[in-house]
Amino acid sequence: MIDWLRRLLSGDVSAPHTAPESASASASAGTSAAEGAAADSKPPVGFGVQRPLVGPHGRVAGFEFVLPPALAQRLAARGDPAARAAHSALLMGVMRSVLAQGRRAVAEIPADMLMRPAVLDQISEGAWLCVPDLAQLPAQAVAALRARGVRLGVPDGPPAAAPVVDFVWLRASGNELDTLLLSAQRWQQARPRLPLLATGMAAVEDIEQLLKAGFGLVGGQLGRRRQASSKPLNAAAHRICELMNHLASNRDTAAVAQAVRADVALSYRLLRYANSPALGLSRGVESVEQAVLLLGRLELSRWLQMLLLASANSRQAAAALQEQALARGRLLELLARADGQDRPEALFSVGLFSMLEAVLEAPLAEALAPLRLSDAAGQALLDGQGPWAPHLQLALALDNDDAGAAETLAARWGGIEAVQPMAEAAWAWAGSLVEAAPAAATPPAHAPPSKHSGV
Repeated sequence: MIDWLRRLLSGDVSAPHTAPESASASASAGTSAAEGAAADSKPPVGFGVQRPLVGPHGRVAGFEFVLPPALAQRLAARGDPAARAAHSALLMGVMRSVLAQGRRAVAEIPADMLMRPAVLDQISEGAWLCVPDLAQLPAQAVAALRARGVRLGVPDGPPAAAPVVDFVWLRASGNELDTLLLSAQRWQQARPRLPLLATGMAAVEDIEQLLKAGFGLVGGQLGRRRQASSKPLNAAAHRICELMNHLASNRDTAAVAQAVRADVALSYRLLRYANSPALGLSRGVESVEQAVLLLGRLELSRWLQMLLLASANSRQAAAALQEQALARGRLLELLARADGQDRPEALFSVGLFSMLEAVLEAPLAEALAPLRLSDAAGQALLDGQGPWAPHLQLALALDNDDAGAAETLAARWGGIEAVQPMAEAAWAWAGSLVEAAPAAATPPAHAPPSKHSGV
C-alpha cells in the first residue's frame, strides 16, 4: 500500500514490463528452427492481445490471451505448423507476467501445438488452456500438464461427450445471453462445480448477470451499457464535482478547504489520507485547512478524480470498471506523450471520465454535466471530435476488440505493433496498483490521488 501511494505522489507511475525469461527449448527431431528460436527468445513486449476477465468479486481476475487478429489470419492462410508453433510459444510466454500477479491467464490452443516441446516449455504453472480437441491429446501429456498445475478445458458442446476437464469455455456472439445460460445450466447439471468461463459479452450488465449465475470468469464489453435507464448522481458525486470545479476555477484554497469541511465524510477521508504513511510526515495533520495546503491544488484535484470514479460502487463489476478506467487513462497519457502533446497528463482524465457512464450508470453527457471540462476534453468525450479524439477512439477500439479500427487508428503512433506494448503497460500499471493495494480499485477512506491532473 505504502509503495503504491508513494509511486502516485512521486510521479513514478510507470510499470516497466520485463518480458519473462523463456525456458530453453528441448532439442528434438520434431522441433523446427523457428520453434527453437521462439523458445530461446524472450516474448516481445506487447505481443498478443490481453482481454480482461472479471471474477466473482467484481474485480479483474485475469486475462484472455489471443494472437493479434491480423497475425492469426496470416498464420491460418500460410498453413505452416512451425510458424504456428513459434507464435503459440510466444503467446504462452507472455502469459507469465499475469500469472506472476496471481491472476488467471487463459488461452485457446489445439492439441497438436501442445505436443511440440518448444510450446510446452513456455507454459507456466497455473495457466488455463482451452483445447478444442482435448480428446486427441495423449493421456500422458494431459497428466504431465496437470501435474504442472495447468488447467485444461474445452469449448461448449455436449457435456456427455467431453473428456475429463477442469473448466468449460462458453463464448457468446452478439445477444446470445439466454442461449449461453442454457448451455451453462446443461453443464452444471451434468458436471456440478465445474468452473465456467464465458467471453464475448456485449455489455457490463451481461457480465454481471453471468457472475450472479455462478460463472467463475466472464469477459466482454465492460465499458458498454445495455440499459438506457439511468441513476441520478448521488450526493457524494455532486460534492466531488463541485470541489473539482472550485479547483478548476482557481478559487482560493481557503474557500476550497471550507467546502471540504462542510462534508464530514470528505473531511474524514482527506485527513486520513494526509496522515497516511504515504506522505511520510513527522507531524500529524489536524485540520482540513492544513491538509489542503499540504497537498496543493494539483494533488487535491487528482485525489478528487479518483474519488469520483469510486463514488458509485454498488454494481457488481464496479472494481473491474475502475481498473479498466485506470488502464484506459494510462494508455491515453502514454499515447499523448508519444506524439508530443503539451498536456499529456490531461489525457489521463479523458480516459478515466470515458468510463463514467458505465461506472455511474448514467448517460455520459449527464455524468459530465457537473464538470467544467476543457473544450478539447468535451469534444473528445461527447462528440468524438477535436485533437484528443483519436487517442480516445484508439483506446475504445482496443477495448471493444475492433481490430480493423485499431489498426487504422494506430498508424499515427507507428502501427498496432507500437501501440500494443503501451496497452499492455497500461494494464500492468493499473494491475500493479490493485495488486499493491487490493482496495485501490474501490478506494478506501484515505484513497490516494491519481498521478494525473484534471482536464
